[in-house]
Amino acid sequence: MEVSYQTSNQTAPKQSMARAVLAGSIGNALEWFDYGLYGYFAAIISSLFFPSKDPLTSLMLTFIVFGVGFVMRPLGGLIFGHYADKAGRRKALAVTVILMGASTFAIGCLPTYAQIGVWAPILLAVFRLIQGISTGGEWGSCMSFLAEYGNEHNRGFIVSWSQFSIAVGLLLGSALGTILTSVLSTEALHAWGWRIPFWSGLLIALFGMYVRSNVEETPKYKEMEQAQAVANMPVIELLKKYRRETIVNVGVVIGWTISYWVTMAYMPTYISKVLKYPLWIGMSFNTVLLIIFMIAIPFAGMLADRIGRKPVMMTAAAGFIVLSYPLFYLMSTVQTAGVLFFVMMVLALLQALICGGATVFIPEIFPTHVRCSAIGVGYNFAVAVFGGTAPFVATWLISATGDNLAPTYYLIAGAALTFLVLAFLAEETYKKPLK
Repeated sequence: MEVSYQTSNQTAPKQSMARAVLAGSIGNALEWFDYGLYGYFAAIISSLFFPSKDPLTSLMLTFIVFGVGFVMRPLGGLIFGHYADKAGRRKALAVTVILMGASTFAIGCLPTYAQIGVWAPILLAVFRLIQGISTGGEWGSCMSFLAEYGNEHNRGFIVSWSQFSIAVGLLLGSALGTILTSVLSTEALHAWGWRIPFWSGLLIALFGMYVRSNVEETPKYKEMEQAQAVANMPVIELLKKYRRETIVNVGVVIGWTISYWVTMAYMPTYISKVLKYPLWIGMSFNTVLLIIFMIAIPFAGMLADRIGRKPVMMTAAAGFIVLSYPLFYLMSTVQTAGVLFFVMMVLALLQALICGGATVFIPEIFPTHVRCSAIGVGYNFAVAVFGGTAPFVATWLISATGDNLAPTYYLIAGAALTFLVLAFLAEETYKKPLK
């Protein structure tokens, strides 16, 4: 049914908004610290859980399991999106952080292939599935939570903190990886050092639940509850009434997620395995990339508030189309620290732009009573199919073509599709009240 609260301009007090941003951001950072660890330690995990005479084969098997976590994200989005639309964003966010922390801790406790054989990769895949369910529920609820605390003048900036917090989480994982790979011997790192970051999941789960349990529900959701406009079956209503918006959602996310997981998770592996740098260099420059991205993302959110969501996203998509191949070519042919820094900086700024526009645009195209379900299903479907497979596809393209620049083909294709969707299907949401 259509709801009468859609034109309301209710907003939260500044103190409540600050607490909400803190709760959403801290929990999100902790979630993505856990989730990103697998990508950062892929090279070690591949040798411990997928031993093979061909290191590239081991790496591809590792990234298949990396992608398995993404396969479950639509299910997590469906479950927790429904729960967030029915019971509230705050409750859903408290549960997802516990689920992520527990599954990450379990990965850190797993015996290796040498100890229990084929059960090692099987159990690894199981806990990656659980991580995927948690992440699938986390992201839609977090974006909705922050969007519903903002207004049409600051919403891009407010929601940008969801991506800032992801960068913080990934940065913590990358920084910890850099420290461990620098101070531990290869033998120690493979024997027990890689487990240390995963063990932190238990503390992260408890802290995240505490933070999120002590924040108020969003003004928009409380307003919807008071109007007794909570949807009984939000996913069914989504599929009946918001098909075009769902197509736009998926189309925007495709280019966003491919570029995100190639630049943010695959780069340490690319730098170390393909360009033949030591692993600690790959970790170090990935940390640089994350720092630049983290600094840039709030400014990208403010830019989306100033000039609109579509111009920001389309500029980023065009940048990936035009610059991906030249940047990777430069990085592979002129192997110096200065070139690596320049490439990381450009990729980070482009990624910040597309994130700054997309994180606010996607919640704005759906009304409150189906918002979490819409993001949970559409966003996570695109991420599962295109983002979760990005490291594997990038590795496979290099293996199949023998071309170290092959990952750029995937980057360019995804960015081109997103650009076309934005140009011909998407309507600007800039300066419009949240539905």
